[in-house]
This record gives sequence, structure tokens and C-alpha cells, in this order.
Amino acid sequence: MDKSLKKKVAVVTGASHGLGRSVAIKLAALGAHTALIARRPQPLDAAADAIRASGGEASTHPCDLADSAQVRATAAKIQDSFGTVDILINNAGIPAPRSFAETDFADWDEVIGVNLSGVFYLTRALWDCLLSAESACVINISGTAGLRGGGSPAYGSSKFGLTGLNYAIAQAGVEHNIRSTILYPGGMDTGWRGAPIGDLPRSESMDPDTVADMIAHLVTSPPEFVVNEAVLNPLAYPFM
Repeated sequence: MDKSLKKKVAVVTGASHGLGRSVAIKLAALGAHTALIARRPQPLDAAADAIRASGGEASTHPCDLADSAQVRATAAKIQDSFGTVDILINNAGIPAPRSFAETDFADWDEVIGVNLSGVFYLTRALWDCLLSAESACVINISGTAGLRGGGSPAYGSSKFGLTGLNYAIAQAGVEHNIRSTILYPGGMDTGWRGAPIGDLPRSESMDPDTVADMIAHLVTSPPEFVVNEAVLNPLAYPFM
């Protein structure tokens, strides 16, 4: 199986930090040109600089994925630059208040806007680019909240909704060799919600670089099959 991504174009959202940054670096190391999307320009530029320093190719595209006009403009730039998108990693996501009582209307709109609507906006806006690829791959990053919910109505709903959206993307892509996978990772050592990085052992908090290796495996797997969904948990938490 060819693990090279040379001459491939990979779009990664939430690429300025955490898992998105790790995925972008990994795919660039395999030869892909990585188009990095995130809201904050400075950390986005730092991620791109890290890729280029290692000999990889990267472009940056600051964008608020909850803003459909910004998404359309960003997708148009990517299409003008590359024409084809071979890999789309919908990773961007934001947390939400933990309880129902704490969640107001603005919280709901913000979280659904980024975590769910943003995935639809970008995938739809890049659909023609994905269609033009010989065999495209879409990876939607959810989380274990997408399987078991939780106390946060906005976050849990956004991730449950992402499951339905993933299958709609997969169904639409069947006749066009577009594979769509939803990934449900458990706890990762990314500083999520301000948690200190490096405090927990790897058996309790997964290394985002290792999860990025899994994603790279998915996008380089044979195009004859699709992994519909995959659940990743730290070793200490083997069950949902």
C-alpha cells in the first residue's frame, strides 16, 4: 500500500493547535500540500512555519467556519489555487457550557455553528473540488460525546448531529469515490478546556501525534473500502 501523499492536497480545519496541527504536520510529512484553516492567524502561521521548516508545503486560510460567507470565500481561494482537494479533515471544534442551565441561546448558536454547521459549510463548499479528485477522503472528527452524549446540550448535540452528517456525506460520495469516516477520539493531551498538557500518563490521555498517525492510516488505506467509523480511547478507558 502506497503511503505517499505526494501531489495530494489536504485541507485541515482547526489546524493551529492540538490534533489539527498534528494531523497537518503528519500529512505534510507524507508529501501532501496542506491547506490550514483556523480562526486565529498567528498560531495558524506558526503551524505552517513548522511544516515548512521540515520541508513540507503549507498554505494558511484564516476563517471562521460558522460564517458561511467566510467559508465560501476560503473554499473559492482553495479551488482557485489547487482545483482538486484529495483529503478533507473536519477537525475544528469548540467546547460548550457543561450543563443545560448554563447554556444560553448564544452558546448554542456558537457551538452548533462551528462544530456542525461549519462542517457542512466547508464540505459543501469544497464538494466540486472533492469530486474532481480520483479518490477523495473526508474525515470528520467527533468525540466520545458523539456516542454517549453528556451533560452539555450544545456540545453533545453538535457531535450527535455530526454522525448524521457524516453518513449523508458518505452516501453522496458513493458514486464519486469519496469516502467519509467519522472518528470518535476519547481524551487527548491537547489542552482542551485549559487542561495542563503532559500531566496525565499516556494510558489516560492520548498523544495527538499518535491519533494523527491513525488518521494518516485512514487516508492512505486502499480506496476499495471505507472505514465508516472508528472509536479511539486511552488504554485505561477501554469501554464507553
